[in-house]
Order: sequence, then C-alpha cells, then structure tokens
Amino acid sequence: MQTNIQRQIAMLELIPRHPRRITANDITEKLNNRDFDIGLRTVQRELKAMHDMGLFGLVMDDRCKPFGWSIAACWRGINLTLMDQHVALAFHTLQHSANQLLPPQSVKQLKPYFEKADQVLGSDPDNPWLYWACRVAQLPEPLPITYDEPDPKALETVQQALLNHQQIGCQIQRVIKGKSYWIDYRPINPEGIKISGGVVLLAFTLGNTHSRRYAKPIHMLRNIELLDTKAVMRSDFDIARVGNVHSESTIDIELLFEPSASFILRNAKLSDNQTLERRVDGRYLVKANVMDTPKLREFLWSMADSVEVIAPVKLRAHFCKLSSKVINKYQTATSEVVAEQV
Repeated sequence: MQTNIQRQIAMLELIPRHPRRITANDITEKLNNRDFDIGLRTVQRELKAMHDMGLFGLVMDDRCKPFGWSIAACWRGINLTLMDQHVALAFHTLQHSANQLLPPQSVKQLKPYFEKADQVLGSDPDNPWLYWACRVAQLPEPLPITYDEPDPKALETVQQALLNHQQIGCQIQRVIKGKSYWIDYRPINPEGIKISGGVVLLAFTLGNTHSRRYAKPIHMLRNIELLDTKAVMRSDFDIARVGNVHSESTIDIELLFEPSASFILRNAKLSDNQTLERRVDGRYLVKANVMDTPKLREFLWSMADSVEVIAPVKLRAHFCKLSSKVINKYQTATSEVVAEQV
C-alpha cells in the first residue's frame, strides 16, 4: 500500500464521530507521533479534498478557526473504492458464514462490500489473494447423517428477536413416549444462537420467572412470531455451554492406547495437564484431568478398538456395559439370521 494511502487511513482513524471534533493541528501532531512525516498544510489540503469529494462522511465545522473535523453521525461503512486485496479477502471469508452469524440487517448492509470483494479478488487471475481464497477454507466436518436446515424466515425472526431483546412465541416439536407433538410455548426468551455439528441451536428460557435454560435446533421451531415484550435476560449466559444438557464434572482419567492409535500418532491431547508414558508392552498410558462430557464418551467409543479405559472405575464400567450390549445384540442378530437361513 502506498505511503500516502496509509497516512490518509491513519488520518481518518483519528477523526471522531460528530458531535466530537478534532482540528487539523491535532491531527498533524498525532500523525507525526506515529512517524508520519507530514506538515499542517498537507493535512489541511487532504482533509479539504476528501471533504469536497464527499468521502468517508467527513464533516467540516468552519464556524470558527481552527476548523473542526468529524465523521457524520449517520455515516456508516468504508469507501468501496479504497478496498484493497487484504480487506477483500476478509470480506470474502466472512461472506460464507454471514447469513448464520450476522443479523439480517448487517448482511444486507454488507452486501455491496461482498460484491466489491469478489470484484477485487477476481480482477486478476494471477492474484495471489484469489489463489489463497480458492485454496484455504474452514469446512464443516463431513457427517454420515444430515439434518433439516432451519427455515430462512424462521431463522431471521429468531435473529431479530435476539438482536432487539424481544420475546417470541412458537410451537416446539417434542417427542413424548415415542410420538411427535408440536406444543405451543410463549413467552420465550431467546438468549443465544450456536452452530454445532451442522445444527443451528437456539438457547432460551421460558416465561418471565423460570430460570431453567433450554437448547433446541431451530428447525424444531415453527410458527415463530415476535412479541412486543422485552426478553428476560440473565447474566450467567455462556454461549460455549449451549447444548450441554448433561451435568458435567471433572474426572482423573487413565487410558491405555495401542501404539497405532491415531491419538498417539497425532500427538493429541485431552488436556494441558496430560501425561504420557510408554509401557513395556508397547502401549501408552495417558493420564489427564478432563470434563466428563457426552462428547468425551463419544470420542472414546469411536476408538474402542485401540483404547482401554482404566480409570475412573465408573467410566470403565460404563464402557463394559455398553460393550456387553453391543456384543449381545450382534450375537443375537447373527443367531436369528442363521436360524432363518437353515
């Protein structure tokens, strides 16, 4: 980026929003403190030029000298004509997750920037930033199953409610004794939205006095409507804990891994305090203090052929019972198939 453009961007960063103001003298002093070799006349000339071109919402207060400079309170955004390849790459990356992570109003406001970013990146087929954009991505882990996508209108309504701290009313799908029902709930207090494992979850509480927190996939909500009442907000909300419906406790875990286990080959860790010891038989003893969560148990079960749970006893018993169920199920099924074939 050219020096004068860097200086002008630094200059704009110093200008406050109206009604606050800053003089050209103060801007010059601050720029020189940031190692920009520039005089007062140059600053005045560049400010006047940007103001006359209507750039950046620049406002000049010439009621008294020295003139004051500010950014119009109603002005928003950055000037599209100055978008460089670094900023274009950032907008290009944001574009792929904007619909789920940003309110609809923000996505609409950013649409011209997304379009400009595509133009900047696509203007030169040899552009290294375009090359990067086509070859670096954070993709969801492929799953053997798929889930229903939330209705776009329903998601937009929930986002609107969360943004404005409004309560909603809707029907929530529940399975009771093996049967599915749509039950009406209102008022509902939206607290947060989390995307986990390909599922968009809404965290919420019910009513105006209940403290219990729920998390439901948004595709399991229908006929969502905004209410005119303000949502009840709680200070203990933590987006990282959304969807963790089971109580979690810390355990000291001991595991025996086969040398060929991917966990060992990839130098993976269960926690920062993990220790690893190679035994005489070639297996690895791993000890760590971890949270006992459904995800941990799912992870260990996925490696059942290469890991053995030694401690705690309660967790070992869980996998012993689970293994017995699986063995019994497959042996029973095999016997029935043989009997049918005979």
